[in-house]
Amino acid sequence: MLLNKIKQLPIYDIIENPKEYRFAIAVTFTTLLVMIFEPASADWLRYQSNEVSSGQWWRIFTANLCHSNWNHWMLNIAGLWLMDLFYRPVLSQKLRASLLLICMLLNVLMLHLWMDIHWYVGLSGALHGYLIGGALLSWNKAKWLNFAIILVTTAKLIVESNWQINLATEELIGANVLEEAHSFGAVSAVIFWLGYLIIARVTAKNTKSLFRFN
Repeated sequence: MLLNKIKQLPIYDIIENPKEYRFAIAVTFTTLLVMIFEPASADWLRYQSNEVSSGQWWRIFTANLCHSNWNHWMLNIAGLWLMDLFYRPVLSQKLRASLLLICMLLNVLMLHLWMDIHWYVGLSGALHGYLIGGALLSWNKAKWLNFAIILVTTAKLIVESNWQINLATEELIGANVLEEAHSFGAVSAVIFWLGYLIIARVTAKNTKSLFRFN
């Protein structure tokens, strides 16, 4: 009976099926290494607008792997694992990893193109995209729950864009919260979702045509 209860714990699934969490594990350990080797690692990896403009494009991705302090790292990694465990039953590892990866890339790219900021670090923008994107991709599995996730997250984005609600978080992480990164993360997720729908539709259409030809 105790064994059955243990098997129901999320940590047991991670131990039993590590391949289902490959990307989350990779992000966790990579960001941990980056934190351990701060500040030298951040000098080469964080987003800096002038360095990216001069050709150091890798910073658009690696900015997600840097954090302002250990509180910042723990908040983001906790959020990553909560979301990955939540979406694991309804989305494949490949789809979850692809969604988060695209949100990491597009989020900072949009910051670079449309925001006048000197530097940026953190995973929170991509995580906002992961939360919304996961709900969109698994829409048919739990429509009301996914609707609630999208509604609440969208409301948070609107509120924090107009009022200072992140002051406590800023004090905790020792840096300003860039609310635009959260919004760009959500936009990145919608772009990924639309691309996924188009690819799925084209693939289904081609499959039907193939069967007809045969």
